[in-house]
Amino acid sequence: MLPTIAQYLADHQLPLTDFTLRLFSPGRINLIGEHTDYTGGWVMPAAIDKGIEFYARPRPGQALYLHAVDLDERAHLPLPVTGKSGKLWVDYLAGVVAEFQGLGHALPGLEIVFGGNVPPGSGMSSSAALEGGMAFLLNEVTGAGLSRPELALLCQRSSNNFIGVPTGIMDQFASLNGSAAGPILLNCASLEFSALNASLPGYEWLLVNSLVTHELGSSEYPVRVRECAAAFAAVKAKFPGVANLSSATPHQFATVAATLPPTIQRRGHYVVNENERVKKMATALQAGDAAAAGQLLNATHAGLRDNYEVSCAEVDFLQEQATQVFGGEVAGARIMGGGFGGCTINLVRSAAVPALQTFLRQAYREAYGKEPEFYPVKIGPGTHLR
Repeated sequence: MLPTIAQYLADHQLPLTDFTLRLFSPGRINLIGEHTDYTGGWVMPAAIDKGIEFYARPRPGQALYLHAVDLDERAHLPLPVTGKSGKLWVDYLAGVVAEFQGLGHALPGLEIVFGGNVPPGSGMSSSAALEGGMAFLLNEVTGAGLSRPELALLCQRSSNNFIGVPTGIMDQFASLNGSAAGPILLNCASLEFSALNASLPGYEWLLVNSLVTHELGSSEYPVRVRECAAAFAAVKAKFPGVANLSSATPHQFATVAATLPPTIQRRGHYVVNENERVKKMATALQAGDAAAAGQLLNATHAGLRDNYEVSCAEVDFLQEQATQVFGGEVAGARIMGGGFGGCTINLVRSAAVPALQTFLRQAYREAYGKEPEFYPVKIGPGTHLR
């Protein structure tokens, strides 16, 4: 149990033993396959050991009593949900409730206390952990019997329709369906997935948080979705059998690229090549080839920076310092998540992690007047009862 929740329950005189439904909903990292989920592509996410813990107990009446421990905020959500509350963290939960209502499930009164250790804005998808945890909880309470993939789709609908963000399926799917055995290779069109053995002896994954969150992230995301749709329309007109942009081969996209505006060309070029990199990454990981895996990470960063244009100066600096200045102890690194800030994900020799942290801390402080945060992460299982 996370100490913050234990302390919160004690401070508010809420008996721990009354909260009999307890679960953990993890954040996620994504090794490779960024911004390809909403084009039906391949991704390689993993649930991690950082996440959000939920405690719930029955309450009389037709309402949810919500406690956001990390924010030290509370909210009263009448049932049934009929619209937004105006507070984003409440709406992430209310949207999931609305989806269960839409499926015909009546919700009882509940008191739900939640909190965790996913740094917001870090690219580890605290929002997916929040949605997935709530969906898993309500699935247990209502006896709806939805499968984990069905719960992920429900959370995606909530994000798309209630929150109004056109997200793909990756974040919610990884949080709910992650495997302790390794990252999952997920086809976002079919939702077929399998766990990979990603053992790279002598190396570990390190997230480096730039502590930068640019507002462009929320406004540019739907723009990229539209740009990819335009690229796909051109491919579909020439190759009717192609199901989505990510299914196009590099040759097929090259055939139509010259007919597209330069920006659309760059977006399509990135997506098509990123899908090829995901497949190569699966081969590299299964072969235990850290050098090949690192090269793919670097290539993805270049694509996100130059063709997809979702990076920023601070993150580029951290990636370049790790891979080009610090030296060969870092096999590769890239921006992770939606972009415009957040974390880099670095594949680093285990013995070199402390030295890399010291180096980046000093370099970033000199360049930007702040110190980055570091998060060693371990791959773990998807959402589960405690």
